Parts: sequence; structure tokens; C-alpha cells
Amino acid sequence: MDPRGTKRGAEKTEVAEPRNKLPRPAPSLPTDPALYSGPFPFYRRPSELGCFSLDAQRQYHGDARALRYYSPPPTNGPGPNFDLRDGYPDRYQPRDEEVQERLDHLLCWLLEHRGRLEGGPGWLAEAIVTWRGHLTKLLTTPYERQEGWQLAASRFQGTLYLSEVETPNARAQRLARPPLLRELMYMGYKFEQYMCAAAWEATLCSSQGR
Repeated sequence: MDPRGTKRGAEKTEVAEPRNKLPRPAPSLPTDPALYSGPFPFYRRPSELGCFSLDAQRQYHGDARALRYYSPPPTNGPGPNFDLRDGYPDRYQPRDEEVQERLDHLLCWLLEHRGRLEGGPGWLAEAIVTWRGHLTKLLTTPYERQEGWQLAASRFQGTLYLSEVETPNARAQRLARPPLLRELMYMGYKFEQYMCAAAWEATLCSSQGR
């Protein structure tokens, strides 16, 4: 038997993979800081479009009921006696981190105010809807060497929606979070609570100050 004939016969039975099944290179973003050196880009001053609130059960409310104002303690007299452990762990209700909220609350607000925001056909076209923290991760990528990220991008009627996807490494770190770190995170939220006043409290203090 002619080996060359066998080889030719084998070649004739090969079936090419469909184009859509061929492996594609994974999309990548160059992270060399030298590629991004240059004049600082222009950023327009942000303007507030509206607000919404989340209650203790993470329920959405399309108003400012959870708004807080910075209310530092008096500079004269003794220092504040902040107990950052107050309420931990007996009154602490941690958020269920297995529930991925994604862009749900932002989308609720957009649906409620769609008519007022559009200002004409296609107002949201060419816009990006995402959380500020997502943009922070994206813009600091060239300088972040420890943690990766994943973002799900969806374009609908010209609007780009970006939502973070928890990576396996991030999930493993979250599940292995030590109790001390959880307590320190609570203390940070407690400090914020001490340093902020509710809207009606800030209004009362302001009127008394005058």
C-alpha cells in the first residue's frame, strides 16, 4: 500500500470547522502605563440628574429619603466619643452579597424619569449607564496589578450599559473574608453614620445656626 495514497485519502475526509466555531482571541486591554501618558483628558463637570434611596432592606425608593449631609462635630471642646463598634454584631444586618443587584436600581430610576430625561428622541443614545465605581476600575486598570475585573456590556438602542460581573477570584476572597475585616468594614460605615446627618436634622441645625 502506498503511504502517500493513505495520507491523501485521510486528507480528503477532513471536515473544516465552521467559521463561527473557530477559536477567537480573547479581547484584551493593554495595561502598560506608558501607553496612556500624555495631556490630561477633558472631563465635563458632572451635573446631578436626580437621586433615589435604598432602605435597610435594599428596597428602591425614587426619592431622597436616605439623603445625608456632612455634619462634622464641633472643633472646639472635647473630641467626639465615637464608638465605632456600637451595634456590632447584635444590631448589624449585613447585606446578602449573593444577591447581585447589578444596574437594577439605576434602571428603575431611568424608567421612572424617562419622559423628563429624554428631552427628545434618543436622548440616551450614545450614553453610558453604569456605576461610578465601575468606571474607576476601568480607568485604573493600567495601574492595578493585583485584582482583575469583568464587565458585562450591553448596547440597547444606542445606549451602552456596563455592569460588573464578580470574578471567581473575587468571590473566593469575599467568602473567605475574615471576621476582623468584616468588623472593620462595619466600623467604616459606623463612622460615616456619625459624620452625617439626615436631611431634616441638617435643616434644623442650619436654621438654628442663623
